[in-house]
Amino acid sequence: MNKEKKRRAAIVAVMRYLQEEDEKKKQKSTNYWAKSGREIIMKNRIMVQRRSSSR
Repeated sequence: MNKEKKRRAAIVAVMRYLQEEDEKKKQKSTNYWAKSGREIIMKNRIMVQRRSSSR
């Protein structure tokens, strides 16, 4: 009985992992604009930090 529960838990965990990977792949292909926006924000933060540290 205990062995069967462990097997089921392992199967459920693998299935959940595969579903999450599919969702990540779908999000990566459609979020180009979000990614580029985050990159611009990070570049601007770095510029502000450099300017404030040089004063």
